[in-house]
Amino acid sequence: MPRIASVFCGAALVVGLLAPPAQAAAVAFVYIPPVDAPVADPFRPPTTPYGAGNRGLEYATAPGAVVVVAADGVVTFAGSVAGGLHVTVRHPDGLRTTYSFLARIDVVVGQRVRQGDQVGVTRDHLHFGARRGSAYFDPASLFGSGRPEVRLVPFDEPPGEGAAGERLSIEQLVGGVVGLAGLGADWLRSGSGSLSTLGHYAGRLGLPNGLVSSAVVLLAAWNRARAQAERPCSAPGVPAPPPEARRLALLVAGLGSNSHHATVAHIDTIGLGYAEADVLRFSYAGGRTPDVTDGLGAIPATQYGPADTQNDLRASGARLADLIEAMVAEQPGVLIDVYAHSQGGVVARLALVELEARHGVEWLAHLGLVATLGSPHGGAHLATAIDAAGSTRLGGMMLDGYAEATGAALDRHGLSAAQLSEVSELVRELQGHPIPPVVRSLSLAASGDLLVPVPSTRAPGATQIVVPILGPQAHTRLVSSVEVHRELGLALAGLPPGCRSFAAALSDELIGEGIGYGEDVVGAFAWAATTALSPMG
Repeated sequence: MPRIASVFCGAALVVGLLAPPAQAAAVAFVYIPPVDAPVADPFRPPTTPYGAGNRGLEYATAPGAVVVVAADGVVTFAGSVAGGLHVTVRHPDGLRTTYSFLARIDVVVGQRVRQGDQVGVTRDHLHFGARRGSAYFDPASLFGSGRPEVRLVPFDEPPGEGAAGERLSIEQLVGGVVGLAGLGADWLRSGSGSLSTLGHYAGRLGLPNGLVSSAVVLLAAWNRARAQAERPCSAPGVPAPPPEARRLALLVAGLGSNSHHATVAHIDTIGLGYAEADVLRFSYAGGRTPDVTDGLGAIPATQYGPADTQNDLRASGARLADLIEAMVAEQPGVLIDVYAHSQGGVVARLALVELEARHGVEWLAHLGLVATLGSPHGGAHLATAIDAAGSTRLGGMMLDGYAEATGAALDRHGLSAAQLSEVSELVRELQGHPIPPVVRSLSLAASGDLLVPVPSTRAPGATQIVVPILGPQAHTRLVSSVEVHRELGLALAGLPPGCRSFAAALSDELIGEGIGYGEDVVGAFAWAATTALSPMG
């Protein structure tokens, strides 16, 4: 959105005012431009309340241009706001700079960066903003010698502190729309993201597309159930002996987990035949999680928290690939089995893509079984709804209020939440990159999973297995269930999945499709309502 970012960057702000000079910084700071490109649209503060303008600099960059940080600082925001990727850095002199409309983010919140470090790459034109406290100013004033003399213009709403404050500052910096009601403001604010969301919901629910889509879905469910009933299978009495050779088990947890608590840890690895010392868990901060019982102490261990699970999933996939490489180097010739729950399955898929790019597809033969459990390979319906509603002012306030009232670990501003949307670029990429045949892969799903319904768990190249687990806790119960334990044992023994009748398989498919459809209805209604009722600007 090269021109939208500048044309609609002017509303929702009070007219330019001269603010008192800010307190002088102890040390004069020198800033550099974030890209090597001409300015396509300069700073133009609004001349009237809700007037048009440009509250930053728009650079005429080409897609894929490297964006660097203008000065030393700490990353205070790195994520999605209304369909775009943005990074904000706080500098020692108290200023904040924001790098908007990126195609990829290469930093995480809390990371210390040095002047010239890469923060991401552009999707198209780069929008660069700067503010001091609760006021923005012309970023071009930074690129001189000594302390910048800036003309401060206050925001229409004080941004506040924390992730919510940073997000609000970005919305006002790049997202205002002149004189339109909340519907138009939020629509244009979210840009192509809203168009993708509209297309998704219209295709599922609108007329006549929705009727055609439903018929296609039902026919596909019928065919999948028939294929499951007719494929080679292991009868209930067939034993699943543990592997004869030593193998390593690598566990990858999901969204909201931490070093001490993760649903994936409930997999009965001892029952599957692994020695306790041969089981370790991935840390979203890099390496493995600290555990005195595993025998791979030479591999670095780091603690991680829920916030680390909400950063860029591509970066998490690269860290998992690093850990797998370290395990191969530490224990050459020993097969590595990967067990990943929920979001962890997407991270595992991204690690496979990364390892294939680094070493070629044959290198993946170092892996034995890759099993994902309740993983949203096709995106999550709830993530789509949260990302869509959160792109509106009212929806964002409601989600933030819910998180604060319930203590929910999910940060809707985290990049991973947007990447798990069904319409995200990352999900589209994974759907076009099947798991290579050299890797034996399973995608296990619970028929009544409310968080990740059966349709969302389908992964190209993986054998899908649906087990009959119902109830609100199906997503977590899946991991420790007897049915899943048997399926994993069969796969480790080189045996086909357990047998399912056509009626049972069709029932599982229809339950999953019904859950997904219902969540789309709720998501579409929530997005439309919060968009229409959002306050102006």
